[in-house]
Amino acid sequence: AAVVLGGKAIPSRGLCSRRGATGKGRRSAVRRAGASDEAGAASTTRPLGASGLKTSKIGIGTLQWGDESCGFNSAYRATDLEEAFRCGVENGVRFWDTAEVYGYKLHKFLQSSECLLGDYCKDLDSGVREDLTIGSKVFTIPWTNMLVGGSPRLGKDALVSALKASVERVGAPLDLWSIHFPFPTFKQSVLMDALKEAMDLELTRAVGVSNYNKAQLEEAHALCAASGVPLASNQVKYSLMDRKAEKEGLLKRANELDVAIVAYSPLESGKLTSNGAAKDPNNKKLLELLKLLEFVGVVNGGKSISQVALNFVVEKGMIPIPAAKNADQAKEHAGAMGWALDANEMALIEEKLEYLGL
Repeated sequence: AAVVLGGKAIPSRGLCSRRGATGKGRRSAVRRAGASDEAGAASTTRPLGASGLKTSKIGIGTLQWGDESCGFNSAYRATDLEEAFRCGVENGVRFWDTAEVYGYKLHKFLQSSECLLGDYCKDLDSGVREDLTIGSKVFTIPWTNMLVGGSPRLGKDALVSALKASVERVGAPLDLWSIHFPFPTFKQSVLMDALKEAMDLELTRAVGVSNYNKAQLEEAHALCAASGVPLASNQVKYSLMDRKAEKEGLLKRANELDVAIVAYSPLESGKLTSNGAAKDPNNKKLLELLKLLEFVGVVNGGKSISQVALNFVVEKGMIPIPAAKNADQAKEHAGAMGWALDANEMALIEEKLEYLGL
């Protein structure tokens, strides 16, 4: 089966089941890894909310892919990103997050985040590709068309048209399509109708939202439930240094609703890494926190500061999506899976956060 967009047939890969999919293009030697489904800390996978999909406990965000203002084509190139992708997949990273506006200036050169990610996926054997979760998001600001083309965002049809453009750039129906953020010009009912139509048209296997607070999530979930569409996820900011989503009850409510929380900026723009002290040398709270994370990493067999920070988010029940622009970063992120901080270590870190007022 195929989805026809702009007169071009795009393989659907079997949205209910991708078994038997046949991708085209070069076949990579990337092997399927991290597909362990055993229970407990050793497992690298988890459900994506109530969607019925299974994904990795840690994903990778591609906000900077294709964005020359962030160093693309100068500090890092497409070959670096491809190596990051291949290394991430080889080490069990299934969840890959993008959006129509990431690197949008290079859409026309097929070098935006969606285009690059789609291109790298084409090189995978179908058995590897079927395990991945490729998620993108749609901007809800009416004049977004001035950035990415298409018609003004004034209703459901415009949003679905934007999804079709994303599908063309990725080269296949998505695994997860999300509303990037709520915007006053759109009623929640209109946004959720767009998600339902996306599912009906088989342009995505699951739908979600992003940057929704607790009340907005509850409304969105109720609207989706009424139409028989599971709301899979809500992508929000969360890190050890920014626990707003947890403190305001969003995390707890999402768990009750079986909505996965996807955490962006989980390393706080590099502050929660081995180089974090250099990024903010006068931040005494950060320096004290980094010392604790380093210690916890040592007693866990030499895990890095960033791996401890990411594993903390995982053990809180979320899917962190740190950025990766090279293979080393992707491999280090993947190394935050397959093990778990124990209850005492989680409590120790939380006590430190409370003491520091974080």
